[in-house]
Amino acid sequence: MGMLKDYSANERFEGIFLVTEWREAAFKNKPGTYVILACQDVTGSMAGKLWEVDPQRLQWLKDHDIFRMSGQVTEFRGILELAIDSIAPVPEQEVDLSLLLPASPHSAENLEKRLSELVQSVKDPYLNTLLNRVLYESPIGDSFRRFPAARKIHQAYLRGLWEHSVKVAEIVSSLCANYPEISRDLAVTGALFHDLGKVCEYEYTRAIDFSTEGRLLGHIVIGIQILSREMDMVLGFPEELRTKLLHVVASHHGRYEWQSPKRPKLMEAFLVHYADAMEAELWQFKHVKENHPDSEWSPYVQNMERYIYLK
Repeated sequence: MGMLKDYSANERFEGIFLVTEWREAAFKNKPGTYVILACQDVTGSMAGKLWEVDPQRLQWLKDHDIFRMSGQVTEFRGILELAIDSIAPVPEQEVDLSLLLPASPHSAENLEKRLSELVQSVKDPYLNTLLNRVLYESPIGDSFRRFPAARKIHQAYLRGLWEHSVKVAEIVSSLCANYPEISRDLAVTGALFHDLGKVCEYEYTRAIDFSTEGRLLGHIVIGIQILSREMDMVLGFPEELRTKLLHVVASHHGRYEWQSPKRPKLMEAFLVHYADAMEAELWQFKHVKENHPDSEWSPYVQNMERYIYLK
């Protein structure tokens, strides 16, 4: 049995995979239906198609999410997918879930060290107290270290939010040296907290999905709510500093059409917005290169709306 990342086009495959999504679809040119599945193991995810559909297989998909599958790896428009011949549920107790749930390539020890260095570097007593409250003294800190950074686009895996937030804060920290007008403490704190609302926006046990709160409010509003509550618990937290930090979080998407409640109006907010966007897009670029190591050009990358030169 192999892992998803090890397969190439036209190879036979056999393995145990987690099905995170599935839907029945109608054939375009003949009667009947087939099933489209999202299959996952620790190395990544791949779409699969189950061409032979019967009531028993549909019932399995409704009742289970871990399956032993075999079939052929095919390629469609430059993207690998699984043509599934056989599928059968596997009892959860017989499977090591750590082999099915993708996680950050950065270890928890590495991320903890980098996070600690960033927090310790923030000298403002109110911001430092807030960082320690949220990240080390609150249950929110555990979710911050465990949750994904996104549902699909970037770092959609265990420790993804932690990895992304630390990287954005490191980019912000390095750029602050070139702009002495910027409050480094505010910018680094805003970078670490910009996506904090994702600890409530998503539900993540085995598959990533939106919570009801996430669908109704979104992570920006939720993040503002969390930080407002936590700042209320820090005695004497300055009102102006509170407003500036909340603005950094509120404006980090940068544009109204990107569901940003406000556009950046502070240098610190501009910096966090662009560092956030840069880190997410560079992650996608790196991910595409890793998935096509022998190619000169990538397939069309839908999220980035372009082909990418890989050499």
